[in-house]
Amino acid sequence: MLNARSRNAPDVFANADFNSIHLGQIAQAVIPAYISGYTMILIGQKTASSYGHVLSWDDDVDAFDKMSAGIGIQPGEGLVIMEIQQRKLAFLRSCAENILQDLPLNDTSVPKQPPPPDLSANPEDSEWPSLLKEILEAPYRAPDPFDLGRLKNLVAAKRDEVEDHIWFLREDPSYFKDTVLDWSEHRQEKILSINGGTHPALKEAVFWERVLSNLVNNAYLGFLGWDKLSRFLDEVESLKEKYAGRISPAIALPKEYEEALCHFSHFVDQLTKGPLLNYKTGMPASPSLRNHYAREPQDPATTKIVVTAKSNSYMKKDHFLWLLERLVLDDQVFLMGLENILDEVERAKSKDKHNRERVSSWVAGVLSDLSLLGELKRQLGLLRPGAPMTEAVPQEEQNLAFAQRMDLFSKIYESLKKVKWSAHATPLSKFNYPSDKRLTAKTTETMQAAERHLDFFWDDVDSQMRKITGKDLHGMLADIFPPREIRRTINWVEPSADKDGEQKEERDMTAKAALLELETRTEQTIGPNNETSEIRSRKIKTRGEASESSTAASDPDHHHHPPPQEQQEKDEYHPPTFTVSKRGHKVFTTLYHDPDYTSPPGEIPWSEFLSAMASIGFAIRKLDGSAWVFEPSSSMDGGLGRSIIFHEPHPSGKIAYQVARRWGRRLERAYGWTGGSFSRG
Repeated sequence: MLNARSRNAPDVFANADFNSIHLGQIAQAVIPAYISGYTMILIGQKTASSYGHVLSWDDDVDAFDKMSAGIGIQPGEGLVIMEIQQRKLAFLRSCAENILQDLPLNDTSVPKQPPPPDLSANPEDSEWPSLLKEILEAPYRAPDPFDLGRLKNLVAAKRDEVEDHIWFLREDPSYFKDTVLDWSEHRQEKILSINGGTHPALKEAVFWERVLSNLVNNAYLGFLGWDKLSRFLDEVESLKEKYAGRISPAIALPKEYEEALCHFSHFVDQLTKGPLLNYKTGMPASPSLRNHYAREPQDPATTKIVVTAKSNSYMKKDHFLWLLERLVLDDQVFLMGLENILDEVERAKSKDKHNRERVSSWVAGVLSDLSLLGELKRQLGLLRPGAPMTEAVPQEEQNLAFAQRMDLFSKIYESLKKVKWSAHATPLSKFNYPSDKRLTAKTTETMQAAERHLDFFWDDVDSQMRKITGKDLHGMLADIFPPREIRRTINWVEPSADKDGEQKEERDMTAKAALLELETRTEQTIGPNNETSEIRSRKIKTRGEASESSTAASDPDHHHHPPPQEQQEKDEYHPPTFTVSKRGHKVFTTLYHDPDYTSPPGEIPWSEFLSAMASIGFAIRKLDGSAWVFEPSSSMDGGLGRSIIFHEPHPSGKIAYQVARRWGRRLERAYGWTGGSFSRG
């Protein structure tokens, strides 16, 4: 703080100092005086005589407009800012006097010293960079500028994560099953009634209809929301570049840019409602917290579920539960600020292991989404020391623009309400998928059966959507949802026994080469408007040596090749190779493990995964909740510049084998890496 405040003028901190008293103002612990008829100017004033000067509305025709636009500030609020700064500077001066002792502070003969090194860049710092750490350190640093590039990377990474999530739901039966179970465990029907009874829907198919409807809606509509947000950021960045020479906190923003920021802020507010609704219904029902809540007996005339707390968390001095409950209450979110509540939840969670264990992985994921949206709002707050008195765009116009931008969202939402879900999804035991076991004829047969059941489920969903809308889900999203390969298992062929070790090694190498050639010949992308039998191409995983007849039987269109442009891009891109340590090589070997040839390895400690990713050049940053952002350097990803998000395993801290393989597929799809991309140094 001493370094930041001594090297920057007070106006640089006016915004941050004003925002720091948000909760105090809401609680009326800080009440700025109201002084009518004047506007105070802080931003852009670099001298003692101009900082905090007051304009009279009678003498300056622009004075009121400056306050209305947020360039100036109400004098009472300005005086509070100056009082905060006066106290901080007095404290820092006292610190400097104690440090320098006999050296007079006004001695101008002392040469100006270079700034100290950034502590966050200290290689000996054992902590990874995190959003929480940035927020905790923010009062001690100069405020960061509005960083659109960083926000774009975060939102694009989230969009890509949701896209991968959708494809795993369609491709991986174990992922589908685990996700359905996770959503089912966070339904309020799971909460016991005040009489100790279970909800009647738990014994009926309607329960799984609700679970599957919420899951698929959240996946596809969530993807659409993050995609729209990513494109909106591109538009804002384009306008920022267009008006780069005219953007300054000390003058009014260009009208087009200011209106875009107003629409963007409204868009973020509306998008936040989805994760908040998920949290409100899912947090009280989470397995580790549902014993604190009870459900009113179900009224047969309605599907509405009423949940109440068994006791007052504040009176019980359960501070963490009290914090979690603040996010359920709209008035508390408004008064305290979404970002402030999330920051305190994360602080309490990181401080106490017991608190971390009380948050399920599902709840942690929702908190991560809210954290990212909260960070967008926080960054928007850097533009002005206070909210303008009047918005650049009327509320009705904001609502209309949002509805137009989200027109496809509404169409998909209304269509999905008509879909019947559970016919091909229950019982969930049909999706048992032993991909973590060594491959045998029995495990291969079980995996094929699970894949068929998963295909039946999605074929039925897409068929219903075509009857409702004329297009399947991917057809409705064809302009923004790129096609992708789905991998399927072919028939097991018993390998021949080799007595000679060298012959066996040669056979294994031949089989691997055959696998590569076979997969190249059998790749087929998923188009948006294919018929039911052509919705998914089965990208083949070999089990021993597959015959041509078995290949053709499992994929009748196996001679299809990717489009010329796609094939050309694939041929031109050559992923880099990395030399890693023994520990790092063990991590990547697990991520890209081939179950055909060895038994599955064990779990990966999260700390080992972080170290391995950092060793090949990723810049790593933790968000609130469970999300971590991995940003690649240009030298390692072919200049694609794509960040990727992974979620810390909760609460074990270890990555299960099946999860590790999914992450390996995500890295392969994002950067083109394979197991051969990593060698041991």
